[in-house]
Amino acid sequence: MDFHDRFVEFLPELKKALTVEGTTDWSVKGFIDTYRNIYSITTDTKVISKVIEIMIFPYLLRFAKENNLKIRLPPHQNYYPDVTFIDSEGNKYAIDLKTTYRITDDSVNGMTLGAFTGYFRNRSSYKNALFPYEVYKKHYVLGVIYSRSDIDSITNLLIEKGFKLTSSKRKLLITYMNNADDDNWNLLASGYSENISEYRSQIDSYLVDELESYTLDNFEGIVSVARRFEFFFQEKWKLAVDRPGSGNTKNIGSETLIKRLMNGEGLFFREYGDKGEVEFDKYWMQYQTKDMARILGQDEPIYKNLQTFKLWLLSLQKT
Repeated sequence: MDFHDRFVEFLPELKKALTVEGTTDWSVKGFIDTYRNIYSITTDTKVISKVIEIMIFPYLLRFAKENNLKIRLPPHQNYYPDVTFIDSEGNKYAIDLKTTYRITDDSVNGMTLGAFTGYFRNRSSYKNALFPYEVYKKHYVLGVIYSRSDIDSITNLLIEKGFKLTSSKRKLLITYMNNADDDNWNLLASGYSENISEYRSQIDSYLVDELESYTLDNFEGIVSVARRFEFFFQEKWKLAVDRPGSGNTKNIGSETLIKRLMNGEGLFFREYGDKGEVEFDKYWMQYQTKDMARILGQDEPIYKNLQTFKLWLLSLQKT
């Protein structure tokens, strides 16, 4: 059994580590102080991701021990990768931990799959990398998909009331959940033809109250902010699309359909099959943002997506 198969076999242990037995709820309820006050955890994705990472690391240590692997962690937070496994033959495997939440039952908010500049292009460099990118035998993503309890509860409420939740309506809803002020409510209400205003108090009742504190006597009353965890373990290139992950950042974007993430059926795999890693590397090692193109004196990037990338490659063959 190879490294990938052994790790996939281990995934149920990670899922078990995160959930309350007999439920799909996250076992984390909040943060506790020295006075035994407990504060509900925020729905902020960075906070949830960090707590999940802390919970998972002891199990990764166990996986390494059980499979005769060495494990190395990066010396700094912004170094690549999150975890390095080294087998008895010296083969190195890069693992980046990524988390994302469901928007619908079929899709997630998306992830970034690491930089497409720096160590990704200068593959013999140690800058911001535990080991040079080129020395790793494989580059994997350990992905965690979860449902936000507030999104689940509020969408279920609206569906029961007869609302039809399109993609745009869901986005407006999540914007309001993340910042429940009057401006975002008015933006939300303007996007619904139905009369949603009469349900605002019910919607607000499902939002996490980060100001409320609990004690050890009543902490079980805290609603878990996350539930319904799913894990996937795939090579990075099998999850990638042909656009950056967010805004003008220099990070590789991911598929958002859960089926594609779980099965490793990203754009480069669908286009090229098992030869997709080579094309993935070509594409992202030469990809330019608009700012990168301007610095080089170009009006536009040399290509914008996979289709124009193929045309660009053909133009090189003609010169």
